[in-house]
Amino acid sequence: MSISSPRWLSAVCSLACALAGSIVLGEPLPAATFENSVGAILSNHCVSCHNPKKQEGGLSLASAQAAFAGGDTGEAIVPRHPDASTLLDYISGDEPEMPKGGVPLSKEEVETIRRWIATGADWPEGVVLKANDTWWSRQPLKRPEVPAITGELAAQVRTPIDAFIIAKQQEHGLQLSPEADARTLVRRLYFDLIGLPPTPEEMHHWTAKLESGNEAYAQLVEHLLASPHYGERWARHWLDVVKYADTCGYDKDKLRRNAWPYRDYVIRSFNEDKPYTRFVQEQIAGDAIFPGEADGILGLGFIAAGPWDFIGHVEVPATKIDGKMARNLDRDEMVSNTMNTFCSVTIQCARCHDHKFDPYTQQHYYGLQAVFAAVDRAERAYDLDPAIEQQRLELAEQKQHAQQQLASLNSEIEASGGKRLRELQVELKSLQAQHRPKTPVAEHGYHSRIEANADQAKWVQIDLGAPVELARVVLHPCYDDYAGIGPGFGFPIRFKVEASSDAAMTNAITLADETTRDYPNPLLATYEVNTEVTARFVRITATKLAPRQNDFIFALSEVELLDANGSNLATGAEVTALDSIEAPIRWGRANLTDGRWPQPFETSSVRAIGEVQQELARIESDINTPERTTRRQTLQQQLQQAEAKLKSLPTGKMVYAAAIHFKPQGSFQPTEGTPRTVHVLHRGNVTDPREEALPGALPLPGDDTASFDLADGHPEAARRAQLARWITNPEHPLTWRSIVNRIWQHHFDQPIVGSPNDFGRMGQLPTHPELLDWLAIEFRGNGESMKHLHRLIVNSSVYRQRSDHQEEFAAIDGGNQFYWRMNRRRLEAEEIRDSILSVSGRLNLQMGGPGYFLFELEKEAHSPHYEYHKFDPRDPASHRRSIYRFVVRSQPDPYMTTLDCADSSQSTPKRSETLTALQALSMLNNPFQLAMSEAFAARLQQEADNLPRQIERGIQLTLGRSATPREVELFTNFAEQHGLVNLCRVWFNQSEFVYLD
Repeated sequence: MSISSPRWLSAVCSLACALAGSIVLGEPLPAATFENSVGAILSNHCVSCHNPKKQEGGLSLASAQAAFAGGDTGEAIVPRHPDASTLLDYISGDEPEMPKGGVPLSKEEVETIRRWIATGADWPEGVVLKANDTWWSRQPLKRPEVPAITGELAAQVRTPIDAFIIAKQQEHGLQLSPEADARTLVRRLYFDLIGLPPTPEEMHHWTAKLESGNEAYAQLVEHLLASPHYGERWARHWLDVVKYADTCGYDKDKLRRNAWPYRDYVIRSFNEDKPYTRFVQEQIAGDAIFPGEADGILGLGFIAAGPWDFIGHVEVPATKIDGKMARNLDRDEMVSNTMNTFCSVTIQCARCHDHKFDPYTQQHYYGLQAVFAAVDRAERAYDLDPAIEQQRLELAEQKQHAQQQLASLNSEIEASGGKRLRELQVELKSLQAQHRPKTPVAEHGYHSRIEANADQAKWVQIDLGAPVELARVVLHPCYDDYAGIGPGFGFPIRFKVEASSDAAMTNAITLADETTRDYPNPLLATYEVNTEVTARFVRITATKLAPRQNDFIFALSEVELLDANGSNLATGAEVTALDSIEAPIRWGRANLTDGRWPQPFETSSVRAIGEVQQELARIESDINTPERTTRRQTLQQQLQQAEAKLKSLPTGKMVYAAAIHFKPQGSFQPTEGTPRTVHVLHRGNVTDPREEALPGALPLPGDDTASFDLADGHPEAARRAQLARWITNPEHPLTWRSIVNRIWQHHFDQPIVGSPNDFGRMGQLPTHPELLDWLAIEFRGNGESMKHLHRLIVNSSVYRQRSDHQEEFAAIDGGNQFYWRMNRRRLEAEEIRDSILSVSGRLNLQMGGPGYFLFELEKEAHSPHYEYHKFDPRDPASHRRSIYRFVVRSQPDPYMTTLDCADSSQSTPKRSETLTALQALSMLNNPFQLAMSEAFAARLQQEADNLPRQIERGIQLTLGRSATPREVELFTNFAEQHGLVNLCRVWFNQSEFVYLD
């Protein structure tokens, strides 16, 4: 960020403590009081950004020598010349430029610094100042006293909230507006708590009860909080913040067919009034903190909720710069989503440099990246049976342990081989890179299906049509030039060749047996065996498959079956196999007998490779002692058993969530629980890594240790569990302030802190800090129940006010930040659509399950096209609540976007509310509006037998009140001229329908 002032003045500093005592101009400042006067001001306001490490603008105010150097201008502090000291210019005046984003210094504080400079700016020798973190949001929570309201105003105090609001109003000459009428309150509560309009019958029932006594209001609140539609309404607010969508975003914007279970989990959690600590922990580390429980995995959809770069992960290797950038940005998205959502901290500002305004460094930021270093976004199984899920977790741990032990054994063996072993491995790799066929062929050969482990047997078989005499069998290895795969691709490590007169290989004769030892990859050299046998069928069986990248295969380019005259009897013969990848022209069974294979150079490279392989085999034979061989066999057996048991478990349902085990896809490979190494990136550049980052959180006042205390060899989930517990610590000041601010916002259309995702120095200050802290502690101390908080808010007199404008109060507080009236708001996009469906009689209240499309889906296999203009809005499948629609990131629904729906590619803590001509056009002419106008008219004609009664019913359904005689007259004339359907279009566009008082 940049501003017009000198760079050293662009830092935001902390709120200053009040200073006691005054200093007379001209008198030297006593050295003993420096640290408690001028030093305290500098520590509280400036040193967090102007210190030896940061030195914004080249200035440090931590020591005398640095301060008097003056920074880039050289004139920050000029002893005995306050008018020449630029520091005073920026902290003085009606609207001082500094501290930017913070509370200005008091007149007394400015005057203290002025007098100090005028008297010589005495700075005691050896005094070094440290920053005091006094920013409001990071201070410990302390329950404030509820203000005492006396006199006539005391009767307005229904909940402690009223006392805080009224006390603040009294300071500014304001007061609450009168209470709204019953109809307004019923409508307000319905939309705020469940997001749906009351039916005429519900409106009549509740308004009558409200007009008869106060108890009815609390009954209505409880009725709505108990509704299953409450969770649907409030989950929408949460999903806006966490960037939930049903597609990945970026270029290809692939579908996430199983993202919806996380959405349903959020809805259910709100309906169950789940304690907030549990709700948070499930979303960050539910698999670790609540193992074996479905919600412990479903909640992890939070980590995967945001955008994901398919191309950068699947199509670009992690070794390339673009691949590194994609993975770095993916972890950044996880970190920023977590800290913005739960703590209202903009930690992403520290990706390229230390945070300019808050006390967070790059080390802190990359420590958070290290927390998520092992997880990716992928399909993940979850089970409703906790016992099965627990068994799955235990088997996954056994598998990971066996893999780690095998890797350790391989490292041990490699180290035993010494320098010569490594030299030979490098030499072999170099020779193999030089080994190219003289004549490559496009028809590469036969290719089995891919397997997860090497010991899955595969076979391919040639049918000669009739028994014939064979003299020689020749196996030709493959050559694949794709992505540098090279010669010998897929040639089995252990195999055998058999012949028989029947296809089932009954009484088969073994022609070659290479199953007792690992056969060295022949590259382009052939494998040949002489024989004297009469047979119709020849089968090659791989008993140990060739390794690929993270899986195993069996491949051959050609098989020659030669008679005594040297004729190839296999040319054109029929080929069968256990399985086969058919991908013409490169791969297919028929390629095995097509007479085409890569012809190698007749050079010394084959001999050189053979010699290196032989020496390698001798060394490996020496270092593969019987004890190591036994260990390997035991570990491989344990690995196979764990994998077999995992496969035998019920598949379970799938959710798109944070995962470490998943099916590889191109360059997108699972970590299997091994965290990637994360480095601090100089200036955020992936090509300039510096020191390794250790997993940790952020420092808080009184607890500057941000790193985690983790045991060696800890499971990756332990890192996320530490972070989850750090966030949900009862004493964490940011967490509890953040969530109550969000809840308050959605009741008043205005948060106490106007920047809900940023409680730092570049965010806004709270309008009612004492009320915010009281709400945070009240929420935390009452079961962390959101419904308890709703009750406090909606039962208050503040919430029950009218929204009428009052010129006298507007002149004092035009933005209504002191709540002298209720804020009038337009319904959100989902509320408008759901209300239209409701009043037209088409709303389907079915809950949960996969999202419905509001588009025609085309070209899903490659880059999906979402064709909204081809969709029929009359389709009953689309008449469910809007929260269940399939949300596309790159091509959002034009109708919903026009009505200011949240952009799912970024966190939306507070939606925009615009007023545009396009909205009016959409509300009149969108195909959905036209279809629902027809449905609404059909409903009215069914429920009322003449036009005046239809108009009365229409007004009751849309506005929740009776029609006036004038409305009946005007609407009757309109309907007679233009039809009832067009009148329904008009009703959907009434301000009274789409705005909430």
